[in-house]
Amino acid sequence: MISSSIDTPAVAIDVGAGTQDILIYDSEKQIEQCFKMVLPSQTAIVAKRIGNATHLGRDIFLTGDVMGGGACVRAVKQHLKGGLQVYSTEAAAKTIYDDLDRVRRLGVTIVSQNAESPAGAIRIETGDIDLPAIERMLGLFGVDMPDTFAVAVQDHGESMGSNRIFRFEHLREVIDSGGGLRSFTYTPKTIPAYLTRMAAVARSLSHVGGDVVVMDTGPAAVFGAAGAAEDPDQPMIVLNIGNGHTLCAILMDNHITGVFEHHTRQITIETLDTYIEKLAAGTLTFEEVFESGGHGCHIRDVSSEMPQIIVTGPNRHLAEQSRHDVAFAAPYGDMMLTGCFGLIEGLSLVRGVKS
Repeated sequence: MISSSIDTPAVAIDVGAGTQDILIYDSEKQIEQCFKMVLPSQTAIVAKRIGNATHLGRDIFLTGDVMGGGACVRAVKQHLKGGLQVYSTEAAAKTIYDDLDRVRRLGVTIVSQNAESPAGAIRIETGDIDLPAIERMLGLFGVDMPDTFAVAVQDHGESMGSNRIFRFEHLREVIDSGGGLRSFTYTPKTIPAYLTRMAAVARSLSHVGGDVVVMDTGPAAVFGAAGAAEDPDQPMIVLNIGNGHTLCAILMDNHITGVFEHHTRQITIETLDTYIEKLAAGTLTFEEVFESGGHGCHIRDVSSEMPQIIVTGPNRHLAEQSRHDVAFAAPYGDMMLTGCFGLIEGLSLVRGVKS
């Protein structure tokens, strides 16, 4: 259950590859009665805006901050392929690659952060959260925007080499240092400098009056799903099958002790079942996952017996054919808000420490 240390309304936003899932948490309501929205993710929205400019034959100017790539980066490449110009500030360009020389080689013209829009180019704002849009939407229904925020994004970390390796170096450090929910929950002052996407989210919320916490989407979903387990006090494996990525974690005593992550489009249920077995046994290696195109694997500790397996995520139907005995988690009756529930629990821990 979510702690009562959150005594003011809060906005939880879980930013994925396909959707951004939003919960307006109010401790005075039953959580099932809190307002919620499942909307297109900002990368999908920005990609559509770029695609519209491509259709019109117009150059584009990307301005804003680093955000999640995926759909919007594919749209940039398609725009360039069509012989059109892409201008970008340095911060926005890091959405494409952290290495700006690599971005330039792609054909993007990088300009100063305060540059004016090039003549004829359509200006497109980058960023993982469009706060004014969310506030306007809530306002249409007479709902005030809270000033406390908990946001999850998948942050690979700023790296000039393999961002998959870099990401798992970070996850390994957090897991080996304890792996509890609090260690995955950051305030603007505690975000590591290399987690640039989280830092960008914090900057976009720097003007709000309440608390701000950020998490990675994977751990947010893992901890959010754990409460829906049949026996939450026993070891479990939590599988989050997202639109872009699949993350699977061992959870023991409410601490993540092992994890692997892959791209959802690249794995079959047969491969996934094998990885789950090896993760539970402690025999799955970083190399096995990485060399198959995934992000990697790290295991600190495993249970002596096969844990219960909890499945969540928008593509959880893929696990329906699993050879394992799996349970589909829908915490508080809503699978799409799993990450938001983990975020609110993380915010609660931060509030609890402060109180």
